[in-house]
Parts: sequence; structure tokens; C-alpha cells
Amino acid sequence: MTQEDHLTDAGYETFAKMTLPLQSDLKRYCLAKAGSAWDADDLLQESLFKAYRWHTRFPNREITKPFLFRIAANAWVDICRSRKWEPQVGPLEEHLIGSYDEWSKWDVREALELLSDRLEPKQVVLILLIDVFHFTAKETGRLFGQSEGSVKAALRRARTRLKKTVESHPEYWDDSVLAAPRGGLSIEVFEALVEGFRRADPYAIFRSYQTLIDDGAVVDRIELRGNTIYFTIIDPDGNVLTITEKLKWQDDKYHPKS
Repeated sequence: MTQEDHLTDAGYETFAKMTLPLQSDLKRYCLAKAGSAWDADDLLQESLFKAYRWHTRFPNREITKPFLFRIAANAWVDICRSRKWEPQVGPLEEHLIGSYDEWSKWDVREALELLSDRLEPKQVVLILLIDVFHFTAKETGRLFGQSEGSVKAALRRARTRLKKTVESHPEYWDDSVLAAPRGGLSIEVFEALVEGFRRADPYAIFRSYQTLIDDGAVVDRIELRGNTIYFTIIDPDGNVLTITEKLKWQDDKYHPKS
């Protein structure tokens, strides 16, 4: 099936409505990347096609400007290589890509899953809890026995490091990510994730989360209600598994300022 065949699918109408408000910014980014109007048009079409492929695989994923720019950066690398040019892989321009605040939870989740080997485990867990699973800084601080202020400061550093790492490695967003081989869900690993939370051990949380992702499972939701935490995992076959666990707060380490 050709690109033109794909773009006549019924689902493309929804995709077009999502991306139309972003296409003028994407076109400017493609022109800045390619340097000529002709090459920029090629890059724009290739980027939208790749984004549409993501949309057909993950229809609930929000299409954001940072997401489209990362796809375009990677598509430009592919175009350069196909033409035997030396691709210039560098940071995405700040004035084009915008701030971290424009990222959706999808952008953050994908960035962490692809680049977590370049971040500290504590930073990964902080961003996961607050930016993906919507814990508050106060809840996160209670979990790890830290003040709310120290959590916010650490989160700012973690966000900055993640953003810089993503901008420096657009080649990570490659079609091969979609087709990576997957295994089956390990209940033992899931239990290790729960145990990591119970012991307030960010390293254990990080290791078990990464193993679940590698096994093809999706950590769909982690919710905190009072002192009970709810984990929802979707296995590679689409089965949903939920576990609850009561947490013991690290109040002996938590000393907020009065």
C-alpha cells in the first residue's frame, strides 16, 4: 500500500483535524531543517505520513507540536542518508519547539522510555509520577521522605535534563521503535514494581518499570488515594491487571517547613 492509499483511509480525517493547526509551525521547522522549499515540502509530507502511521497504531495518542518536530527531525536524517548526505543531527531549535510545558504526557512517557538510560533513575521516577501519572509534589515528597520544595527543585532539574537529551537525540524516534520485539508480562516484575513503591525505593521502581516496558506491558495508570496506591497494567495481549497496595509514608524523613 502506498502513502496515497494510506491517506485515503477513513481515519485520516480525524488525523488531519488534529494536525491542521500545527502544520504551519511544522512547515517552518521543515524549512529551517532542510534549507530549501523543495526539500522542506518533501520533509513535511514524509513527517505527516510517519505521524499518521503512529496515529493508526496509537489512536488515543495526542498529536503535539514537539511530537511532530521530533518525527520531522528523524525523517530528515532518513532523507539525508537515502541521498548519501551527511545528516546534521543536532538540538531542536528552542524558538520552534517551544517549552516543556507544551509536552503532553505521551511526549514525556515516550521520551522516558526511549532515553531513560541517559537519565538518573530518581529523575525518571520523579517525572513519571508527576508528569505522567499526575502525583502532586507533596504526595511524591511524602512517598520518598522529602520536602515538597526539594521535590519541585529536583523535578525542574529532571525536566531540563530530559528536554535537552530529547533535543540532542531525535534519531531515537524511528519506525523501528514501533516494531521492537516483545515478550510476555511477568507477574514477578509487576510485583517488584509494587514492592518498590511499598519500600519507597526509586531504584526498584525504575528497574521494574523499565523491565515491564521491555516485556511489552504498558503501565496504564498509577493512582494514589489516601495511603492506598492502585496499579493498572495492560499486558501485550491487551489483558488488564490491577493491584492495590497500602503504603507506609516515610514521615520519619519528611520535615516540611512550618
